[in-house]
Amino acid sequence: MGEAAKVARLVRFGTFEVDLRSAELRKAGVKLKLTGQPFQVLTILLERRGEVVSREELQKRLWPDTFVDVDHNLNTAINKIREVLGDSAESPRYVETLPRRGYRFIAPVEGGVFSSDQLIEEVPPTKAKRRPLYFGLAILGVAVATAATLALWRAAFRTPSTPKVLRFTKLTNDGQGKFGPMVTDGSRIYFNELLPGPRNLVVQVSVKGGEATSLSVPLTLPVVLDLSRDGTELLVADSVLANEVGIQIQVTNSMLANVALEPHAVWVQPVAGGSPHRIGTILVADARFGPSTNSIIYGIGHDISSVSEDGSSSRKFLSIDDNEGGSRSTPFAFRFSPDARVFRFTQYDSLVDNLTIMEAAADGAGLHKMFGGCCGEWTPDGRYFIFQDRHEGRLDLWAVPEERRLSWRKRDDKPTQLTAGPLDFRYPLPSKDGKEIFAIGTSRRAELVRYDAHTSQFAPFLSGISAEHVAFSRDGQWVTYISYPEGTLWRCKVDGSERIQLTFPPLRAVLPRWSPDGKQIAFNATLSYKSWNIYLISSNGGTAERILPSDQIQTDVNWSPDGKSLLFGSLIFRNAPIYTIDLMTKRVSSLPGSSGFFSPRWSPDGRHIAAITMAHRRLMLFDLSTQKWTEAFGSEMAWEQWSHDGRYIYFSDMHNPAQELHYRVVRLRLSDGLIESIVDVQNVGRLTTGSFAAWFGLAPDDSPLFARDISTQEIYALEVDWP
Repeated sequence: MGEAAKVARLVRFGTFEVDLRSAELRKAGVKLKLTGQPFQVLTILLERRGEVVSREELQKRLWPDTFVDVDHNLNTAINKIREVLGDSAESPRYVETLPRRGYRFIAPVEGGVFSSDQLIEEVPPTKAKRRPLYFGLAILGVAVATAATLALWRAAFRTPSTPKVLRFTKLTNDGQGKFGPMVTDGSRIYFNELLPGPRNLVVQVSVKGGEATSLSVPLTLPVVLDLSRDGTELLVADSVLANEVGIQIQVTNSMLANVALEPHAVWVQPVAGGSPHRIGTILVADARFGPSTNSIIYGIGHDISSVSEDGSSSRKFLSIDDNEGGSRSTPFAFRFSPDARVFRFTQYDSLVDNLTIMEAAADGAGLHKMFGGCCGEWTPDGRYFIFQDRHEGRLDLWAVPEERRLSWRKRDDKPTQLTAGPLDFRYPLPSKDGKEIFAIGTSRRAELVRYDAHTSQFAPFLSGISAEHVAFSRDGQWVTYISYPEGTLWRCKVDGSERIQLTFPPLRAVLPRWSPDGKQIAFNATLSYKSWNIYLISSNGGTAERILPSDQIQTDVNWSPDGKSLLFGSLIFRNAPIYTIDLMTKRVSSLPGSSGFFSPRWSPDGRHIAAITMAHRRLMLFDLSTQKWTEAFGSEMAWEQWSHDGRYIYFSDMHNPAQELHYRVVRLRLSDGLIESIVDVQNVGRLTTGSFAAWFGLAPDDSPLFARDISTQEIYALEVDWP
């Protein structure tokens, strides 16, 4: 009898046959395209034909101990099976869905799988003829030479395999907002948490996971930037920002990402505790320990400089030229290669709304672009560079190879995508042994809430949908909004009924505005994160029409009260004016004296236009009768909006005379300039959020609306199979 073997037979149903040995599905002998997870699901259903296979069982068999979107993957697999088999969920012939239970294969099946102790056939033994010893050695030599040649051929010409994530493990579970950069000493991970107030904490957690504990850092709003090589000192910025901006603002890669990184004092904080000491008097936008033991590399404005830990010997060794048109490009996220021969950093180009990783020699020579993305880090062995980049509206992690396996062979430096949702993954940090990547995994979600001044309470609005940039028709009966974080435009009645989606990916929309007659909606949008332009769409749906052929960035579109003109600005360019466009003639003209202003808002009576200065963020008011501007509020503010009767301008007051680290919504009475406080935003209970900045709006009764952040942000360890 021959040796026992596990052998798969053909499984047949209808006109189909499944070859379990070759993993093929055929119809009338023709191979069909069904592979991967859909094929695995089909084989499990065939194995249990006639029985209900629960979704939980399929999850355990196909995705054990792995962080994936099981429902999405399983639904996709079942749909693919039905597509290939020509089946349907409504009238199934092969795969039946049992709601809340699972799936069942219902067609008659022929064939199966032999168990491992069954015999496939009996092979009669044969007598081997004796061969001379030298003959055997010759055969062996040929085999060795052939194997060596094959190995060399494979090394030289075979496409190398790519790294892939094998497993996701959640390390934290405290529900607090987190942001990077992250650093590790091999046993602990240090990172930043942003709490309501807002207030910052420097937090640590074991690389194996567990309770996250904060460090005592006696600074106002500390932000950890780096860890010394010996793991004893943290490089910390003292932030005075009231949101997750500053070090992170350019990481969002959004329309407002050109906002300059605010300058911070930088400190060295002993990990074991004690008082920090400041690095001279320098101010930085971002900083990192340098390749030597006592140097620090930092960026401010367009320059990259180095300084000693005692604050002496500061010198500039690289300057980033400003782009034509006045775009800002502060360098940040500095990283040195393991051999300290080169360093990389991220640069933002507001002209094309793009983040690019740049590279130069350690002395600043040979600056050049590498690839799109942000905030990268080398693996400890220097073989790969890990970074984050936006893909289909989501932040994913990527890896690019850094070494040549053969000196004469061209290196394949095409990045490999490591993650594909459903979470955003940011701030990749390779572990010290190189086996894992630590990253912050985020599921972005907001809850639309309304502040009731009579009860001083915040309550869900429109059932608490995940939305921002909410706007109402003039009669107050209809509402349009942007879904968060998807960026699609929706319309419904104020009671939530008759809801329809108006735009679809890849078009990403922001800041919708109703026409005075309620028939159209103007909004800003971008295709694949290129230039932002103005679009018009019918409030009943249809095709969105781009208004201007120019690729110049157009933002903050608003209607004139008569509906004949549109008003817009351009935040990207420092000295750009505010424009009007006649919808009939398409003639564009600029408002006098509006250079360096943005966020224009036409008053309901058509007599004034409110705007914000790019410098210092002050509120300005333009009188159309006199054609002159006056300053209405002389401190930092944002999101100005007219009350529905035109008597007030509401806005976010960012001015903190008592050094308070939160902001409030106030209103300015036009008749006498009186400022009235409406609500302190820290009372929302959690952080407020938005695609570009913490958003707020007004309901038809002028009560404030907010997008309350209910996102989940936790640290994950990604186990990677490196080829």
